[in-house]
Amino acid sequence: WYQRRVRGGINAEYGMSREIKFMMYGFGDDPCPYTQSIALIEDIVINYINEISHQALNMGKKGKIAVEDILHLIRNDPKKHGRVKELLISNDEIKKARKGFEEDKYRY
Repeated sequence: WYQRRVRGGINAEYGMSREIKFMMYGFGDDPCPYTQSIALIEDIVINYINEISHQALNMGKKGKIAVEDILHLIRNDPKKHGRVKELLISNDEIKKARKGFEEDKYRY
């Protein structure tokens, strides 16, 4: 089944196989892992994202997913919750830095 999905073009549709391959290698797998392993992990990731998205859609405003909804769904998993908070803080810092660069650009 996983071979069929890979040959069927799911990698082109989602584009995660390359990143998954690098992540697998970073976590100690072979530099060239089996295509079936990549497809399996990709399938697990896509299913998880779909589940969380559907749950978040049913929580807040209809048809919208808010960051707070995602945080609420992962509140019982300290690793995920901490990582999401860390990424949100980093994102805010990047936005502020970009805004500062744009303001400097217009001063001169």
